[in-house]
Amino acid sequence: MSTGPSKTDLGGRAGEGRERLCDRILVVITEDWFALSHFKPLLCELRALGRDVLVATRSSGRFDELAALGVQPVALDLGRGSLSPLVLLRGRRALTRLIDTARPDVVHAIALQPMVFTSLALSGAQYRPRAAVLHLTGMGYLGVSRALSARLIRGAAFGAMRRARRTAQPWLLAENADDLDVLVREGLGSAERAAIIPGAGVDPEEFAAQPPPRNGVPRAAFVGRMVRTKGVDVLVEAQLRLRERGIALDIDLYGAPDLDNPDGISSAMLAEWGNCEGVHCHGRVQDIVGVWRGADIAVVPSLGGEGMPRSMLEAAACARPLVVADVPGCRQFVRDGSEGLVVPPGDVEALAAALARLAAEPDLRRRQGLAARERLVAQFSTDAVRRALRDAYRKLLAASPVAAIGQET
Repeated sequence: MSTGPSKTDLGGRAGEGRERLCDRILVVITEDWFALSHFKPLLCELRALGRDVLVATRSSGRFDELAALGVQPVALDLGRGSLSPLVLLRGRRALTRLIDTARPDVVHAIALQPMVFTSLALSGAQYRPRAAVLHLTGMGYLGVSRALSARLIRGAAFGAMRRARRTAQPWLLAENADDLDVLVREGLGSAERAAIIPGAGVDPEEFAAQPPPRNGVPRAAFVGRMVRTKGVDVLVEAQLRLRERGIALDIDLYGAPDLDNPDGISSAMLAEWGNCEGVHCHGRVQDIVGVWRGADIAVVPSLGGEGMPRSMLEAAACARPLVVADVPGCRQFVRDGSEGLVVPPGDVEALAAALARLAAEPDLRRRQGLAARERLVAQFSTDAVRRALRDAYRKLLAASPVAAIGQET
């Protein structure tokens, strides 16, 4: 594992001329592809906030793309999807060594697993950064599953982060108010040391408004990982019921199975769905704008665990009406009847009724799609995310203007 260079030999000096708030920032995230797909705006703003930005993550062969953003990738495998004590211990030790060697001003952990590992690593590190940022992007599988194993892991994760507060008082970031309330209620931090970052940020110029398509049969699209917590099976069942009732609606599923997720949908199940009339499984997709150019409706039927779904924001930017579940993240963006329709999570009948309504009313689709784009531009764009992040960093670094007591110099 690379442990990172000294503070004086990193490149990536983008953002010269803007207010720099610190010297070095260490970002901890599970996968390089996740950083690239969701967090480019965040990484670009961190480059402007700190002189050097290290991104500690597992490589899928895309480190060159990270480096092109002006950050320095550092190989770190936290064992995503593994429950092996040996793998987890190895990841904690590697991160502790990295913190002691890189000596960052800020450690910024993105998503639940890096939050836990960062808390554990800081409790064992000799070096103390000026600030530790725990950035929740949704509770994920652990926040939704009722399985005993998930409840036990969730309890252990929260317990580890609570204990870590003895050595590092963290700053909490979340993508919606519901998740932030959970973190504070669980004792992971205080409301005074917290902020909401409105999603990962979507560029409304890159994701431009698209005219309504000219489909003979209306098409509803889902974009995301093929896991049950995303509600994909609920969507397929809703579409099949509509077909049984003679209501013409096609659905397009874009995304690949997540083999590291215990709730992943198998390739065999996707193949079975693809044989159903009106269900089209496309796999992983690169041209997201092209998806929404051809779709009439965007569907986010999540069962929960979302932060602020990027696929929802991208569809909104492209002026598509949204049918979403009433779960954290989705309900903070879509107001029922304004940007789309909101239905109870897991309710097949309610989802089918909402889809049938939008399928039958093209004028309603157009109005709600335009309203969704207006809301995205006003409050959830790349610029909005970068402003919120900079404001949070100003606050957290102002509260820690000098090195911690006992820190090596």
